[in-house]
Amino acid sequence: MASRMGTTKRRVLAALVVVALVPLAATAGIAGLVLRRASENALVSRGEPSMASVAREMQAAVEAGRVTLEARADALVARGDLAAAIERADQVALDAALARMRDEEPSLAVASVVSGDGGLRAEVRRRDGRAGAETEFVVFERKVQGARVALSLSEDARVRTAAERARQRVRVEEQRRESFAALVTGRALRLGFGFVVGLTVIVAIAAGTWAVRPLSRRVRELVAALRPVAEGDLTVRVSEDGPADVAELARGMNRMLEQLDRSRARVEFLRRVGQWQNVARRLAHEIKNPLTPIQLAVEECCQQYAGDDPAYRALLATTRDIVVEEVESLRTLVGEFASFARLPRSNLRDGDLATLVRELWPRIERDLPKLAGGRPVSLSLDCVEGPIPVAHDRTMLHRALVNLVANAAQATAEHDAKGEGHVWVHVKRDGEQGLLVVEDDGPGIPEVLRSAVFDPYVTTRKDGTGLGLSIVQKVVLDHGGVVDLSDREGGGARFVVRLPFVGTAPSVAALLRSHASAWGASGSQPGAG
Repeated sequence: MASRMGTTKRRVLAALVVVALVPLAATAGIAGLVLRRASENALVSRGEPSMASVAREMQAAVEAGRVTLEARADALVARGDLAAAIERADQVALDAALARMRDEEPSLAVASVVSGDGGLRAEVRRRDGRAGAETEFVVFERKVQGARVALSLSEDARVRTAAERARQRVRVEEQRRESFAALVTGRALRLGFGFVVGLTVIVAIAAGTWAVRPLSRRVRELVAALRPVAEGDLTVRVSEDGPADVAELARGMNRMLEQLDRSRARVEFLRRVGQWQNVARRLAHEIKNPLTPIQLAVEECCQQYAGDDPAYRALLATTRDIVVEEVESLRTLVGEFASFARLPRSNLRDGDLATLVRELWPRIERDLPKLAGGRPVSLSLDCVEGPIPVAHDRTMLHRALVNLVANAAQATAEHDAKGEGHVWVHVKRDGEQGLLVVEDDGPGIPEVLRSAVFDPYVTTRKDGTGLGLSIVQKVVLDHGGVVDLSDREGGGARFVVRLPFVGTAPSVAALLRSHASAWGASGSQPGAG
């Protein structure tokens, strides 16, 4: 079982065991504390209350008595007649001072004075000689005027004896408590606690296995779903049902696969665009060179004819007009090829999409008749209030918008040659994206062309080059966005350009690609110098 158990399952089971044992250990600790308190209460009920406090009070009394004796000794030594007698080395005055100390201090048993050179000595003892089993003597020594003064003061030994007995009783009480604690934590109790612990571990493992089984099954399904991804199939999607956490994991995986699929599609599209740009560059070069000689040759033929045949002269004029017209069409086509071949990478800067569209709108309205081929088309703008922070290249985004409007205007004009076509442009926000929507009431895009409508040279018009939407796709990808195609409600096509807000991951990635491209093209870091 252990060899087939996954890491996640082992960790969950270990966590469940720990979670089960922690309250059990806490309960055992609380039970032990309760038993100890019960033992203390049992000892108190046996007539031994607060022995520790009694011992502490007696010890405090002993120490206080000692402090009092020391204070008395200091007071006796500080007597002025004693210090004066020692200073004058007056033996008679010294004896008199010690006698007065003995008479005035009942606790004084012996007082002696020895000068530093030994020339002066005196001693006095209490005549009644208070001593016995209930009396102890404490000796204090002090220095006075270079002489050593020793005072022996008596204290009542009964307080000290009672304090010692109280300490002994406290030790006995502690031993009894320890014995009771050993009894309540003995072998039988340990066996019982061990049985409860073992049962808890078994129940925790069983419950954990039951709880983890659905999760481990879903994880195995996710792993199985990733095998085709490892082989390059990014169209795989996993089921998003099950527990909330697993469903969120599945949704995150699907989002990741969708982003990877879009990234691969972006790379593949840019690769194809690069190849088509090379083709367009060669075509523009090969077609442009003979156009002028062809036109000049035909015009020269017309001018050199000196005959008087009106039919032949009319034929030459018609031929010249046709050649000139077709040469101009070819020059226009060559210009579009050359423009597509020179299509640069966008140089992104932070800005406002709504402000940009409002600023470009007068130019787009002015050029609309030309974009629509002279046919009547109405154009309307619906721009949301407030900023739409999008990193963009003003020139390239203008070009993409013009291509979308031109594509929509030409489609709707050709669809209804007698009436007026309509093109709608909407600028709005959607979450952390700015939307640029272009709709028309034309025939829409045929279903068979939708998967290839953004490829170069794919078009539904007879005079179209199929480069406009390819340029739109490339510009949008350079901006870190996507462009979607759908049907408009009521008929027509609907193009939606989604551009990420400044600061989002797609916008940051696009900015990095833009700056890296500018750096590589100029040989210096963008913005430097």
